[in-house]
Amino acid sequence: MSRWTDGYLDMLRARLAEVKEDERAAMERAAEALADTLAGEGLIYVFGTGHSTALMVDVFYRAGGLVPICPIFDERVLLHHVPVTETTEWERREGWAAEAFQRSGARAGDALIIISTSGRNAAPVEMALAAKEAGVTVIALTGRRYADSLPSRHSSGRRLHEAADFVLDSHADPGDAVVEVPGLPQKVAPMSTAVGSAMLQAVVLQTVVNLLERGITPPVYMSANYPGGDEHNRAVLARYRGRLRFL
Repeated sequence: MSRWTDGYLDMLRARLAEVKEDERAAMERAAEALADTLAGEGLIYVFGTGHSTALMVDVFYRAGGLVPICPIFDERVLLHHVPVTETTEWERREGWAAEAFQRSGARAGDALIIISTSGRNAAPVEMALAAKEAGVTVIALTGRRYADSLPSRHSSGRRLHEAADFVLDSHADPGDAVVEVPGLPQKVAPMSTAVGSAMLQAVVLQTVVNLLERGITPPVYMSANYPGGDEHNRAVLARYRGRLRFL
């Protein structure tokens, strides 16, 4: 590999080490809250806009992942929307995310993970405020350095980390991309997806461990491409028929 790819991977390794050290307690608190939700027969919802939807999908219907996780999809902020540039406009706009939350079926006792790297746009903040008002535990995955560098686009003046019960800080830099290449004015190679995915998977893992320590066997998917996977998944999914969307 070139010094550029080596450099990026070294930066990613350093960022993960930073998150491991600084965010360990926050991830443990979030995992305990999710264990409480599942122990109480609640569901875990996930919401993001734009590229944050990649992390939303990453924990949904995933081999080795928890079954009772339900994304809140909205076509206006998914990247197959045409023209894709409108997704940027929608994530900045108030007035629709609260309605999307109401349609999701989430209720008191559930939890909602909201992903926004900058944390400043109106839709994620509105979603968080609607969820908290409904008695849903809100966990934000965001970049505090990024968020603290810019004002909110929500009328409340709050950014996502200021509207959540628990905060997972990905340590994303303002602008997200991290590599300076001579001859190019903007940086290249964002880091929030790789770091955010690692953080969410670590929280899911700790949630599973927490439930086992309480004597509860957590419902976890097996790979459908692994022997016995289909049979296992049919059994665990049967428990959530009528509750989880997309089944």
